[in-house]
Amino acid sequence: MATAVNFEPFTISVPATTANLGPGFDCLGLALDLWNHVGVSPSTSLEITIEGEGAGHLPINSRNLVYRSAVRAAREIGTTLPPLRLEMKNAIPLTRGLGSSAAATVAG
Repeated sequence: MATAVNFEPFTISVPATTANLGPGFDCLGLALDLWNHVGVSPSTSLEITIEGEGAGHLPINSRNLVYRSAVRAAREIGTTLPPLRLEMKNAIPLTRGLGSSAAATVAG
């Protein structure tokens, strides 16, 4: 069994967004007061829980977009992720044009 890497747990919060504002097209957008929060803590293996939007529908394994984005970011800086516990509390609705996929990517 893997040993957990020690680091202080932290939380990442990312707002919903809307784009296509008037003549700004995809160049202007607004952050909205809907937030996804991802708690990150050490673990001995990958653990993902999801509350709120997407619970029961989004993957809770290595196919999860937040996790895949984190893996890619780690690879870009030449490292790998330690085993993590990701606790997602999602308020951004899926498939409503409010940037839920973008929020997941940024959180990762």
